[in-house]
Formats: sequence, structure tokens, C-alpha cells
Amino acid sequence: MQQAVLPICKSMSYGNIVYVPEYLFKEAVGPVSMIFGSNSAVCHAVPHHKNELLLTQDLWEELSIPFEAKIHVHIFGSRFLIGPLVAIFTSGVGLFPSRPVGERSSFFSKLLTAGRQVGAYYFVFGPGQIHQENRMINGFFYSDKGWSQHLVPLPSVIYNQIPNRRTEKSLKFKKTVHLLEAQWKIPFFNPSFFSKWEIFRFLKKESAVRNYLPYTAVNPGVQLIENMLTAYPSVFFKPVGGSHGRGILSVRKEPSGGYSCRFREDNHPRIEQHSSLISLLKTRKLFGRLQNTLVQQGIDLIAYDQRPVDFRVHTNKNMEGNWVVSAIAAKIAGKQALTTHLAYGGDVMRPKDVLMRTGLPANGLSKLQLAALQLSEAIDKNTAGIIGEIGFDLGLDSEGNVWLIEANSRPGRSIFSHSIFRAEDRATRMLPLQYAVHLTHQSLVSGSVNAH
Repeated sequence: MQQAVLPICKSMSYGNIVYVPEYLFKEAVGPVSMIFGSNSAVCHAVPHHKNELLLTQDLWEELSIPFEAKIHVHIFGSRFLIGPLVAIFTSGVGLFPSRPVGERSSFFSKLLTAGRQVGAYYFVFGPGQIHQENRMINGFFYSDKGWSQHLVPLPSVIYNQIPNRRTEKSLKFKKTVHLLEAQWKIPFFNPSFFSKWEIFRFLKKESAVRNYLPYTAVNPGVQLIENMLTAYPSVFFKPVGGSHGRGILSVRKEPSGGYSCRFREDNHPRIEQHSSLISLLKTRKLFGRLQNTLVQQGIDLIAYDQRPVDFRVHTNKNMEGNWVVSAIAAKIAGKQALTTHLAYGGDVMRPKDVLMRTGLPANGLSKLQLAALQLSEAIDKNTAGIIGEIGFDLGLDSEGNVWLIEANSRPGRSIFSHSIFRAEDRATRMLPLQYAVHLTHQSLVSGSVNAH
């Protein structure tokens, strides 16, 4: 198999002919199959001295190539694959041509610019852009000239960016995902949001990562919560399906015998004092209603200027399909904030700078990286579907132990938008597309890349 990144150009001539650089394809061996997404066309390959793939107008239109670009070409025997054609699947697409994903258009334009650097056609779409009758998609592409829309075949790979659990569970999106993944057999990575409890339940069985897990219970009785409050400095209550720190509260048993409860309400930090645990649970409407709540050991996190610190660690699969750490940032909690989320007044810093101030050994960073890779492998092994990226919130205690706070299948990237993380931000955008190239390469080698 041979592959190269080279310009894909349209000639003014007709007939089903593709002109191929002679260093890639020296002799015509009869008809070849050109593949672009789910479209394929039989044509004749002719070697030429130019470093470009030149397609006649008939071939260009039959394959529905959107525009000329510098793109990957994979040659495997008599099969030529252009691309891959990669799609990002999300919601709220197509309302305004100049901002096709609404307020998230800027976020997606940054993702799509990675296409030019990796050498792939890259677009965004939602259920409304699918033409089911002819298996085509009216996708939105982004370039230096802004947004444009092109009718293209079904993609080689789909990168799932459905933004929230409610949308993911809607009948409309469930039907669309089933159509794309189950019926049309398109590789679909990051298939669903993680369940916090399911993650902790199966990670407890993995010896390589068990020590990273704080003690966690779901739907515990009052006595178990009492025991946890005696054993640990604090206990966190977290909604099983929560995100962005919403719905979290922290409970601490005071030396006086009472209980303090910290939470966020109306976007402000609150503290309540209670004489008994049952009173606290009833007031916070948790008593007898913990079926969808995790109760988790609080970690005595390292602190920066007396503010707790944890670390966002982003992992991705790369061009070879292997897990790598793409970005790490230290998150410092805002004053009186319950969590380190930036929306609650937190700050972000380079992890090395924070670790130097806390007095931890220099290997703290490598321990975080190792933990993230081990956790990624364990989650990948135990989760159905194809996973291409994971965002971890990891903590370090004063003894340098690593703790898993949370794992997210669709991690946000806003934390890496700060100028000090420019390289990390670029890596988190490039790697999903590089992994899509890997998935396409695998399909080509196995012979499963064909018109759907």
C-alpha cells in the first residue's frame, strides 16, 4: 500500500480518467476503483510527471468531490481512496449559512481548520443535512473564505460531537445514529456520554488503575454516608449524568458534631449548617432519592495559594491508533468555589508551575500522564463502540498520589484556549482527524471501504 498527501485537481477534459504521479503508480494495470466516502467509480489510471492527482470532470462529478485541496491519497492495489472524507455530527446545524452551528460555529470552525493540515476533507452536519434517498449529505465546510455548503457522499468516518445527554437521548438523534452506524456501517467514534457510575464500577475490576479511584457508592444508606464522613475529610454528592460541575455538593463532618454542606445556587456559592445528616439530606432533597447520585470520597487536593488544584488531562488516539496525552492544564479553584471549573471563578496555569509551588516531586507530571494513559486503555477496553478521545479531571494529594475525579467522553476544549496552551489546543484538534485517517486506513486494508 502507498499513500501520499498531494493536490487533488479537476481537469477540463472528459472521460473516466485519473492522472497519477508516476512515483506512486508507474504502469496502468487495467481499470482502477476510485473511492471518495461512500462513492466509487471505475476508471483508467494514467501515470504523469506532475505531483498531483488529476481527475477528469466526469470522474470528479461522479465522485462528488467538493473542491480542489491538498489531500491524502491511499493506493492499495487497484483501489485509490481520496481523503478520508470525515464528518462531525452534531445538533443545531443549518439555521444560518454564515453561522451554521449557531453560537458554536467558532468552535467548529477551529476544528475544521485541522482538515487542511492533516490532509482530509472535513465537514459538519446534523440530521437535517442528510439526504436519505440518495445517501448524500449537504455538509458545511470551513476555509479561509468562511463557511460553504457542498453535497457530498456519506463520509468515511464520523466524529460524534452531540453536545449534551438530552439531545443524545432524543428519538430523532437515536434514529439518525442508528441509520449512520448500524444501517450504513459508517465508523462512528465517541458514540455516547459516559455514565459516571459505570466508569467507576468497571475500573474497580482493573488492577492497573484501581488505586486511582476514590471510594464511590451509588444510592448509599445513611449509615454508609456517616461512615464515609468519619473516614474522609469530605464527601461529594454528584449526579450520575451531570456535567460542568452542576448539581454537585460537598458535605463535611465538623469537629463540633454538626455537618456543613457546600453547594452552588443561583450561580453563587452557598454554605449550610445542619445538626444531623438526615436533616441535611432532607433539606437538599436527597433523602431516599440517591438512585442517580454518586457519593464519593473527598480528596485532600494539593493547593495553590490555599486554593484546591486539579488537572485536566486530554488523551487522544493518534495516527497509529495508540493513546497519547495531548494536553494537561492545572485548574485552580476560585475563592469559596466548590469545584475548579473556570466558570466558577477558577484559574488555569501550566502544571509544572503549579507543582513547583506546591513542593511536590518533579515526577508529579509524569505520574498524571501515566495515569491518564492507563485509564484510557482501561476505559477503551471496557466500553462498547469506538473511542477516540477522553478528558480526565485528575487530582494529586499531598503525598503525590493520583486520583480520578471524572472522565468525559466529549471533553470541552475551552480550557486550552488560553495563549499558554496554543500547542496543546492545536493537538486536541488535530488528533481526532488523524485518528479518523487511521480508521479509514484500517478499513481500506481490510477491504471494507466500498460504496455503501
